[in-house]
Amino acid sequence: MKRVKWVFLAIGVAMLVFAIGFIIYAFNNPQGSFAWSFFCTMVLYAVYIVVMAACFIVWLILTVLRK
Repeated sequence: MKRVKWVFLAIGVAMLVFAIGFIIYAFNNPQGSFAWSFFCTMVLYAVYIVVMAACFIVWLILTVLRK
């Protein structure tokens, strides 16, 4: 169980680091775009944020339950 909670933390941190890197890249390259609509892009961003937040929440719950 201890290893599982650290996997969730590692995934959450990796997703956060990737998101920060993506934002920095996007600010430096404003001409870039995706081939699909703006709505699809926003849905993908929202799903990404929800999954990242879920990883942190699961890690937190497992940490609190362990005590």
